[in-house]
Amino acid sequence: MKESLEKYGAFFKKMFASSSLFKKGRNVVFDRAYGKIKERRSLFRERDGNRVDNEDVSPPDMPDDRLLKFWASSEWAEYQAWIFHNDFITCDDWKEMRKRAVSFKAKPLISVITPTYNTDTEMLLECIRSVQSQAYPFWEMCIADDGSTSSETLELLRETAAFDPRIKVSFLPENHGICHATNNAIGMASGEYLAFLDHDDRISPAAFYYVADALNHNYSLDVIYSDRDMLSTRGLRFMHLFKPGWSPELLFSMNYICHLMVYKKSLVDMVGGVHEEFEGSQDYDLVLRVMEKTKNVHHISRVLYHWRQSEQSVALNHNVKDYAYKAGVKALEHALKRRNLNGTVQEISTLWRGHYRVQLDGPSSDDISVHYIENDFPLDQYVTRVNKEFSASSKKRPFLLFVGQGLTASDAMAAYKEMASWLQVEGVGIVTGKIVDAKKRIVHAGMVQKSDGVPLFTYEGADASVPGYIAATAVVRNVSAPHPWCFAVRRDVWDSLGGFARGYIGPHAVIDFSLRAEKQGYRTVFTPFADFLDPCESIVPASSWPQEDVVHFLRKWQARLTNGDLYYNKNLTLKLEDMGLDYSVSK
Repeated sequence: MKESLEKYGAFFKKMFASSSLFKKGRNVVFDRAYGKIKERRSLFRERDGNRVDNEDVSPPDMPDDRLLKFWASSEWAEYQAWIFHNDFITCDDWKEMRKRAVSFKAKPLISVITPTYNTDTEMLLECIRSVQSQAYPFWEMCIADDGSTSSETLELLRETAAFDPRIKVSFLPENHGICHATNNAIGMASGEYLAFLDHDDRISPAAFYYVADALNHNYSLDVIYSDRDMLSTRGLRFMHLFKPGWSPELLFSMNYICHLMVYKKSLVDMVGGVHEEFEGSQDYDLVLRVMEKTKNVHHISRVLYHWRQSEQSVALNHNVKDYAYKAGVKALEHALKRRNLNGTVQEISTLWRGHYRVQLDGPSSDDISVHYIENDFPLDQYVTRVNKEFSASSKKRPFLLFVGQGLTASDAMAAYKEMASWLQVEGVGIVTGKIVDAKKRIVHAGMVQKSDGVPLFTYEGADASVPGYIAATAVVRNVSAPHPWCFAVRRDVWDSLGGFARGYIGPHAVIDFSLRAEKQGYRTVFTPFADFLDPCESIVPASSWPQEDVVHFLRKWQARLTNGDLYYNKNLTLKLEDMGLDYSVSK
């Protein structure tokens, strides 16, 4: 065994010789990993009939300090500072996570699904090493090679499978595409959960630890996703994506939850794995189908996945795989059909590729009860006015719409129908639109709830053409509450909640209503395609809303506000409107 492990170490050194991690003739990653093994690492335990001890000695997992430092290195100085304070893992951290992981009550086996094809060996080696470095030890890696012709790729896979029993490799005789290989890898998996990892990417050493930790808090979870960033051509981290909590309508605009994605295997089996007709966007199609079967979705607000840029990757060149975006349109079209929604899908040409406009067929104008109220009435009469207007509306109209009289639209009825159209989606109870002023500056493109009770309006004051972080101002997405002078609500939701709650006099009543609706399972949607103009800049800023309402709101919702806005990542700032990193967050 010692001889074979030394051979394994020598092989990995050879494959990694050109890496930036190779210093002065000594491979800092694998020297220690395979050179001095004296004790048995019992990582394979029989559990639920899935795992048995396979070897007398297993390769050690713990990465050394130099590798951890390299994996925490960024191209961007500001992001590097954030990583250092919030995301840097030391060897001591790793050991503590391993100690906790082995004591978890639930230790589900996680099967890593990785299709390969002529993969650059340095990238593939780092991909594999990132899995081997997991602080959570209960995993297996299922690699399906899709007919590679590269002798280096094949040699690396054979040697890896020969010396690490946790890694299974299937060699397909011919190249049939990523979907075929992915399904083959899924077929090899014996784990209860599947984690998808592209062959040239890497994951954080803490990735599966946090996945397992989430499952130990709630074992009913079916889907778990995390934040991610990108790897430059130098292998350094940048272009972070801190995602919101589970946002079903944002998923209509982009595959925002992709990387890291972990599914319960039984759910993937239920929907038939990935479908070859959506090659290139098979992951998008998969999540759209899975989400029709479950609501047990959990977001981990940590960067656990690192998506690599390369010349043949959409991470670097978004036009390199045009077929992938066409497949994305097709996946959304099929999703609409399955959900009995009528509409069209197209890419948004003004944004980075992979952002989509789903335009649902709007209801008849006869189904929308529109109410206009002048903007200059006293704020302490807001609740009285809106309740009076809605109570007097026709009970036959299923959609209520409120808009300040000072707001205009180039095609008002088209804007109203756009808002009402999203109320046809199951689970959506409230919809709001985009507001800009006479100078084409953003007034409203979604609000964020803060612990002081005064909402933050993202990108307020920015040029209306600015798409923002995660295209927040330019795509349909979920938000916690609508703008008080621009919202539509389902009549049955309004009636079931009894309208605005007692105790409020001003606009905070709208936020309270939305949070009560959320507790009943109804979501709020922002659509920038219902755009309004405030030519006289008559909308009163949130800082001037009645103070007594702020006090009442805080008394009622303090616990909810302390936990943060569901649709705003905790790693983003609440001090500015630009959705920048929050450098005050500490490890």
